[in-house]
Amino acid sequence: MIFDSEFLNESNLVFGDFKEEKDPRLGLKYHGPYRYETESVSLSKVSVGIIGDSNTIEKVKKILDLIKKPIENKESNKWLYPPYPGMSKDTKFNCSIDIAKNWQETVQQYEIEKIKNIIDVNERIGSAVELYLSKIKNIMADDNPPEVIICCLPKEIEEYCGISLRTRGAKIVKTSELGKKIDDLKKKSQMFLTEWGVTMKSPSQQIPKGYDFRNALKGKVMSISPTKPIQILRESTIDVILNYDPAGKRKQDPSSFAWNFSTALFYKANGKPWRLAKLRDDTCYVGISFYRDKLTSNQDIQTSMAQVFTHDGQGLVLRGTEVYVDEETKEPHLSEKQAEELLVQSIERYKNRAGRDPVRVVVHKSTLFTKAEKNGFSKAIGTAKRDYVTLSKRKGIRFMRKGSYPVLRGTLINLDKGEHLLYTIGYIPRLRTYPGNSIPQPVLINHDGDSEIKEICEEILGLTKLNWNTTAFCTEMPITLAFSKKVGEILSEADRNVPLQTHYMFYM
Repeated sequence: MIFDSEFLNESNLVFGDFKEEKDPRLGLKYHGPYRYETESVSLSKVSVGIIGDSNTIEKVKKILDLIKKPIENKESNKWLYPPYPGMSKDTKFNCSIDIAKNWQETVQQYEIEKIKNIIDVNERIGSAVELYLSKIKNIMADDNPPEVIICCLPKEIEEYCGISLRTRGAKIVKTSELGKKIDDLKKKSQMFLTEWGVTMKSPSQQIPKGYDFRNALKGKVMSISPTKPIQILRESTIDVILNYDPAGKRKQDPSSFAWNFSTALFYKANGKPWRLAKLRDDTCYVGISFYRDKLTSNQDIQTSMAQVFTHDGQGLVLRGTEVYVDEETKEPHLSEKQAEELLVQSIERYKNRAGRDPVRVVVHKSTLFTKAEKNGFSKAIGTAKRDYVTLSKRKGIRFMRKGSYPVLRGTLINLDKGEHLLYTIGYIPRLRTYPGNSIPQPVLINHDGDSEIKEICEEILGLTKLNWNTTAFCTEMPITLAFSKKVGEILSEADRNVPLQTHYMFYM
């Protein structure tokens, strides 16, 4: 069997002074962050609030001092591990980090002990979330609040509310008998008084519960008005970085940590580290995915969501409606009406951000499109061009090439009409290596639409470089889908009665 294949060139990123580079780290090091066309200069200051006990607050300050200065990397491949330049006014970042006493909130030891004494693990996590939420509110009450709030978790909070033996079973959602009856009625299309605005208040105060500290806190912080994005940092992570042992088994060294941490702070302060050089400015990119709502008792139901991206990388998140999982395929799908409504909202958000109607809409999904979904999406798109693209990880298929290294990232292999394999990871010429441990697996692409497959795959490769939660060269999946699981986990613990923050910075 002969396979038709071709190599797609790596997309460039745009940085300060509109200089271009393929590698995020090298671009930031030599050119600094990108700025919007409406700005005369890039973001020049990141104001940071800190929450933690007295010990961890001091450690966070040491971390902030650390990332202000250059950090060398001991690795031999300087293309893969370039030295960190430091985040200050004296480097290409041209950005300072500011902290203030009134932007600090101390978690007292008696508050930690009170949380530790809660027996029920979900109530314990929920109480810890409420504690940090109250501290965030105190900081936000300041006349001039910071742009980002670092929530540092002391080791005791980590142990009792994070991932440990003490929180085993915390993520299991238990269904009450009343919840089961309500879900059965919903399946039979029974209507409820709440659909006409009739609500009843519970006579007793609801005990706060959480299934995952990070997700619950990020979900609930959206209820604060006004609010700011948060950055969660564990004391155990800080200790590894401040007392780094090159002989240890930890993957992240101080230089790599500084690259990722400083970029995340910069982005959450509404800065733009970089953008893609060539991404069509007339196209709305939408990723459709699903998640299980932790606040819903019936875990057979999933909720749809959309992640919308403009050509300059502006990311927006929308929550859709509940959908039932197909009994045969075990996959969630939208009805025609749900698909139309979700994409109408997505296009409207795009128009508000981009200031124009899209000429073309590209929809990414991790599952195949049903006929009903295509019909609904087509109604929402109207006369604009459309491309429906399914991306799924393909295990078991491996291609080799001559030499010591695996297949090149950017290799496109055409299997059949509408079906293709794309290597989004592999040997990267710019890095002089393959930054992975196992044989790279291609992504299976199923495409139905108006554009050529080469353009579709070039866009996918470009969108794998727009994850500002890392300064790695790329991710395996495009940003439209790569972050969907984490976004869904946060949405799963966000109150449905509270308007969502749509900007991507709140989900990182």
